[in-house]
Amino acid sequence: MTFSTQDITKKCASLPASLIADDVNSALQTHHSLVITAPPGAGKSTLLPLTILSSLGDGEKILMLEPRRLAARQIAERMAQILGETVGETVGYRVRFESKVSKRTRIEVLTEGILTRMLVDDATLDGVSIVIFDEFHERSINSDLALALTRQAQEIIRPDLKIVIMSATIDACGICAALKAPLIESEGRMFPVELHYADEDTDPRDIAAVAASTTMEAYRKHEGDILVFLPGQAEIERCFELLSNSQHLNPSPSQHLNTTPPHHITTTTPHHLTIHPLYGNLSPENQRRAIAPSAPGERKIVIATPIAETSITIEGVRVVIDSGLCRQVVFDVRTGLSHLQTVRISMDMATQRMGRAGRVAEGVCYRLWTKASEHLMAEQRKPEIEEADLAPMVLDTAAFGESNAEALPWLTMPPRAGVFKAKELLMSLGAIDENGNITPIGKRMAALPC
Repeated sequence: MTFSTQDITKKCASLPASLIADDVNSALQTHHSLVITAPPGAGKSTLLPLTILSSLGDGEKILMLEPRRLAARQIAERMAQILGETVGETVGYRVRFESKVSKRTRIEVLTEGILTRMLVDDATLDGVSIVIFDEFHERSINSDLALALTRQAQEIIRPDLKIVIMSATIDACGICAALKAPLIESEGRMFPVELHYADEDTDPRDIAAVAASTTMEAYRKHEGDILVFLPGQAEIERCFELLSNSQHLNPSPSQHLNTTPPHHITTTTPHHLTIHPLYGNLSPENQRRAIAPSAPGERKIVIATPIAETSITIEGVRVVIDSGLCRQVVFDVRTGLSHLQTVRISMDMATQRMGRAGRVAEGVCYRLWTKASEHLMAEQRKPEIEEADLAPMVLDTAAFGESNAEALPWLTMPPRAGVFKAKELLMSLGAIDENGNITPIGKRMAALPC
């Protein structure tokens, strides 16, 4: 299918990112790397890859990384819709255990582990012209590793390969300096959001109940769909149960929670209310149901993990209930084990969550913490590489052919103690030798999709 940048920007003229499309293409003609910042809703994830593709030659491909499977699917589907095609034609996606691509596919939306596997199998990335790292502000260890391996390939064997970093909120100056890349910024399209704070901080053990009661209050006071942020699946199921059984929402007596995990519930109200959970382990069908636009005369409540912060779009949200909490994987160097911990979010995450209420009209955000405690919150989230178990990363690095993980061009250098511990473990398992080179057993381990 042949299309131009002008065709795409004309079709998506309402998206703010359309105003920077020509600047992006011009910058990629003269630079090997580029950093783009744009607020949620600007259209950077759907519009810009298409306009970049329109400037490439026949047969040249784009790989775009997304941190989450749901986002990869939704973004690929939206780009295909813009082109008037189905997924798997010009635009496709590949996530763990699922693939929709064909010989015609020129934009592949991937989750981060997929690109690492591709680089391990073929460091040249033959046929690929541009690699886009979307939502890079999440700074997952997989994203940092994929970028380091891509930069290594670019520096040694693919000087023609282009790298694009895209994010909503990011330390753009530091990344631009590291990549020797220009910065292009897109304005957002956000309506004012009224903030409400709690009178006292909520005990994390009670967060599901407090979120449910706040949601009921917001439902009575405000119009539009409601998005509730909770740290994990257990809290989502508890909040879902409380809301589905609440007389304040006038549920139908025949509707109740009777599935694990829950799917959705429909209640009979003047607005016809539906309630949906949204988290990574839900089936794709139920995830799509949660993010689908509400029908005319319908309202919905979506109870989500941070999966809904920036990567995906849920149309019609006017109210956000923010627990201020998230789950974080913490690695204990002493025991060599990782565990999930419920922690306070950073201010950049809070700002992104709040912004979800101002996408279509003026909105409201209820923060379930006090204004005073906000001053104790970190400004930016920490890169996961600083606290994660580094053994999988060191194994993938060895599989790539680099025996010294610290030699890669990292944005954030992995902690030396963590790398030492990872090498010690992998040597004891027979995955690498004393020089850090991968063994036949290590290659088999690295090939496992886990």
